[in-house]
Amino acid sequence: MADAPPTLDPSLSKIIAGVAGAFVSLRFVQGSALERGSMAVGGAVVSYYATSPAALWMGMQNAEGLVGFLIGLFGMAIIAKVYEAIHAVDAPRIAADTWDAIRRRIGGGG
Repeated sequence: MADAPPTLDPSLSKIIAGVAGAFVSLRFVQGSALERGSMAVGGAVVSYYATSPAALWMGMQNAEGLVGFLIGLFGMAIIAKVYEAIHAVDAPRIAADTWDAIRRRIGGGG
């Protein structure tokens, strides 16, 4: 009787597919090595948690590896855009404008 070929644990295959997708998209994002690394980890994490629900939603339960890869690829792109949005926000200016508006509203002058 022949032994069955070894198979990967399904959660491990999701991690591998998500990490591969995230690392492929590294080529197309900007940022420091730390930012790019954290985006890759973020894309892999998004892939890990979203692969099964997305595969079920799309009716592709037999292709979780592909779904995980694509979510890792695009999840990293989404994380990259979040980083860009954070860097684009002028938080001190927004806070100052908000504080001035509150002061004017309650009659504190301006």
